[in-house]
Amino acid sequence: MASKKPSITEVVLRDGQQSLIATRMKTEDMIPVLPLLDKVGYSSLEVWGGATYDCCLRFLNENPWDRLKVFKKHFKKTQLQMLLRGKNLVGYKEYDDTVISLFIKNAAKSGINIFRIFDSLNDINNIKSSIEYVNREGENSQGTICYTTSPVHNEKYWLNLSKNIEDIGAKSLAIKDMAGLLRPNVGYDLIKKLKKNLNIPVYLHTHSTTGLADATNLKAYEAGVDNIDTSISSFSNLYAHTATESFISMIYKDDENPFDMSLLTRIAEHFQSIRPKYKQYEGSMRGVDINMLLYQVPGGMLSILEKQLVDLKKQHRLKDLIDEIPRIREDVGFVPLVTPSSQIVGAQALMNVLDGERYKTLNKEFIDLVNGKYGKIPGTIDKKLLNKIDKLDIKDDQEITFSIENEKSEFKKFCVSNNIKDFSNKETDLLNYILFPKEAQDYYLSLNKHTYNDIVGLQEGFGLYID
Repeated sequence: MASKKPSITEVVLRDGQQSLIATRMKTEDMIPVLPLLDKVGYSSLEVWGGATYDCCLRFLNENPWDRLKVFKKHFKKTQLQMLLRGKNLVGYKEYDDTVISLFIKNAAKSGINIFRIFDSLNDINNIKSSIEYVNREGENSQGTICYTTSPVHNEKYWLNLSKNIEDIGAKSLAIKDMAGLLRPNVGYDLIKKLKKNLNIPVYLHTHSTTGLADATNLKAYEAGVDNIDTSISSFSNLYAHTATESFISMIYKDDENPFDMSLLTRIAEHFQSIRPKYKQYEGSMRGVDINMLLYQVPGGMLSILEKQLVDLKKQHRLKDLIDEIPRIREDVGFVPLVTPSSQIVGAQALMNVLDGERYKTLNKEFIDLVNGKYGKIPGTIDKKLLNKIDKLDIKDDQEITFSIENEKSEFKKFCVSNNIKDFSNKETDLLNYILFPKEAQDYYLSLNKHTYNDIVGLQEGFGLYID
């Protein structure tokens, strides 16, 4: 039994709520409990990135940078952590290095200490620049392996990838098991070898979808893992993660437990009290789904796909959709299913099911994935699919020279033409526009519907200021 206790990252403010309520939790429902979370003694709190940035603008009419200001104000003892999609940042396409650099600079300035950087294809070239820019800011660049299982993903593959991540400058390594596929004994062996082969800390992030997470986390502790991700009990399990209180109880005796369990109970009660407000966004899964060991659908992806089917009044096709996903995944060389590859494969699966014919309709992103525009595919692509795509008369997009100054000019024109305050001179607002132009435009237009005093009052309620 391991004597060294891993530190704990609390994920309720990001992945916990992303997995269970489709990332719809509003900042106002987080604020009351933030001082308590800061007192717990977590090594870090995952608070930003992933789908939270997108959802703030798209659904919640919030500025994601304002949310980060709230966290920075309230968290004085605990490091803040975010999830970054390498060259995709917090979006769904590849961004220019000038944007990546600007984003990371502002995120670090705004309070992010740990940047968990991943690429959906585990293509190291897609995370290299982000690691470099995080290191430049003096923060923790956490290189990530997106764990999956397939004929091409074996222990040797993971050990080589992890060593390469360390060699390009990552300050720590995360195993990101987004679909709960890492079996306890496999995880134990992998972490033992990683700890032997690497000189940087090893973090583990796994999901409860398959029912393996608790045992996998415990075996990871026995193998000497440095950090484990958990979510407070009232936002745990199902598509999410091991409950924080449960994991603490696994590794500590009552008389040696450094965590205040009554404090954790108060935190759990708060999130329990606000969860009913988001009932419409919860998935239908109850218990565990061991079939995910075959389907490999991440928790966040599954809840979103289910919501899409409900909106289309096609919820009875969920089983067909889930059956189709691993078939497509094999066709495209066993890509791991995590943003953006999970959305691309999920969208294509939805088309196949609704069309009643496989690959009758091919979306552009799927074609780009097959053609290697998202990075190197780990396995071999199905020949029939390749032939079908090769026969399509697809014209490559014209190369457009990207310039932040051009984006700033376009944003300025938008503000002037709509007679609203010019937001283009502030880097974080400019980043909103570059990353999510339509959603950002809708957000800034909505601000104009309120009086200046309304906005000041709203932001002061979040402990913010206008600048």
